[in-house]
Amino acid sequence: MELRSLDLNLLSVLDAVLETRHITRAARKLGLSQSAVSHALARLREALGDELLVRGPGGLVPTERALAIAEPLRSTLTALERTLASPAPFAARDSKRTFRLAAGDYAEFVLLPPLLARLQAEAPHVNIWVTPATQEEMNARLAAGELDFGLGVPLASAAGAGLRERTLFEEHFVCMVRADHPTVGDTLTLAQYVDMPHAFIAPRGRQGGVVDTALAKLNLERRIALAVPHFLVMPHVVVGSDLIVTLAARVTYAFARHLPLRILAPPLDLPGFRITMAWHERQQQDPGHAWMRDVLGQIGAALGRQDPGPAARTSRSR
Repeated sequence: MELRSLDLNLLSVLDAVLETRHITRAARKLGLSQSAVSHALARLREALGDELLVRGPGGLVPTERALAIAEPLRSTLTALERTLASPAPFAARDSKRTFRLAAGDYAEFVLLPPLLARLQAEAPHVNIWVTPATQEEMNARLAAGELDFGLGVPLASAAGAGLRERTLFEEHFVCMVRADHPTVGDTLTLAQYVDMPHAFIAPRGRQGGVVDTALAKLNLERRIALAVPHFLVMPHVVVGSDLIVTLAARVTYAFARHLPLRILAPPLDLPGFRITMAWHERQQQDPGHAWMRDVLGQIGAALGRQDPGPAARTSRSR
């Protein structure tokens, strides 16, 4: 007979009857009525061309065919139950899992130190592999299962790609110059800001950003004297030049603790931005992935509660 022609629910009935050798007890074990079990057994007899169980002095007695079926059937049903069972809870302390992340240097700078500290305390054998990716690459690689998480600004068309996102924290911009800048004091006017040579972070090598958009609304534009693709080189560039840079606050204040830099409030309204984590919905129910989502979410919430620094401040002098 072909397996696809058989109602597989009947096999659980046969297994219970073979174990109990009794219709009533098998019905009780399965939570079925006695007539339902009898009907199922009749269907099995017809499908397999064998009586399977016949009446004997102490109850039902299996036929030779049923005896041959009994052990393989029990093993198969046990294996199927294990296959379909809910996954075991994630044992973080014993896990040797590697999580693959895509992130830019800003997200790495802000998120990796607290993440590694958390893993050292709770999951010392878990590994983190970080790779760069454009937004388009991140979408595709998450969908293909090549990445566990994408960390950074919100992804375009995340919902349409079967991706999910969660905000980790929000960020704002500040301006930064060297502490002994010859023309900048503790405040910054819009005229000064526009007149100064600017440094600009262009991760994709493209012109334009939130500052340029805000200036354009005022019919103003700035001069970009230097454009680089990475955040972390910028404080070292600024500290040795007369350039001004408008940068995410958490990076700026972190470097101002170690370098002679002056931090000022931007002289125009600039929108902030969100840092999110993205993942593919196929991993939504994975216990290990859910654990890491929770860890990253807690880290993001803690960062969101922390004030990276006042709106304007002067760091230590040289």
